[in-house]
Amino acid sequence: MLGKFKTFKPYYKSTMVLAGPVVISQLGHTLVHTADSVIVGHFAGTIPLAAVSLVHAVFMVVMVIGLGIAYGITPLIAQENGRDNKKECAILLSNSFWLNIIAGLLLFALVYFGSMLAIDHLNQDPAVVKEAKPYLLILSLSMLPLMVFSTFKQFAEGLGFTKQAMNVTIWGNVLNIILAIIFVKGMFGISPMGVKGVGYSTLIDRVLMMSVMMTYVLRSQKFKGYIQYFKVTLVDRERLLKIVRIGAPVAMQYVFEIGAFAG
Repeated sequence: MLGKFKTFKPYYKSTMVLAGPVVISQLGHTLVHTADSVIVGHFAGTIPLAAVSLVHAVFMVVMVIGLGIAYGITPLIAQENGRDNKKECAILLSNSFWLNIIAGLLLFALVYFGSMLAIDHLNQDPAVVKEAKPYLLILSLSMLPLMVFSTFKQFAEGLGFTKQAMNVTIWGNVLNIILAIIFVKGMFGISPMGVKGVGYSTLIDRVLMMSVMMTYVLRSQKFKGYIQYFKVTLVDRERLLKIVRIGAPVAMQYVFEIGAFAG
């Protein structure tokens, strides 16, 4: 047994180096909501905390659908990169970019026209629902930057660059915590915002994460050989469907996992 471990040790190590940052990046999405709950519970009280918990239960399903769809590009990028087909990698990035923007808009619409209405019929305290609705709306607005961030994150991870997204996610969480405390508590001349404060901090955080990740991929010399072929107009039905065929089942798997653990 020990002999086999030593034989395969380099493979274990390379797998952990590649996968470890991916795990931390995924964990970062959950930690945002955990931090929001702790901050609201500490500075705003029980009713706002109940509102945040209610929104997270509803929004988590929407978020994992988006993340699952965005994942569809990663194995395709890895496959084409293995063939040294950099142009195809760039075209797949273009298709994923538009697919994720459309998915982000549809998920926002799902929250705005679905969850915002359904939340009135969950037999919750009216005071909790009143606090929850503005927060849910602000979080739903953050889906679009989150999806664009995921586009470039999954592209980079498909090429084996996983630490960069991890670093962006870690610093994004730090920024989110700082802004959330400032907005919820009311500091530096800003009036206390309560539940809305954590919503705005998350929205700002995700816009900045999107900007940093997108700039990194488009400007870094590491991706120059791929990005030279990148054009947002290179979109076609066949490649969109290839991404959806992988991403949609992943999205459903995430939803079922949430349901299983919640049960």
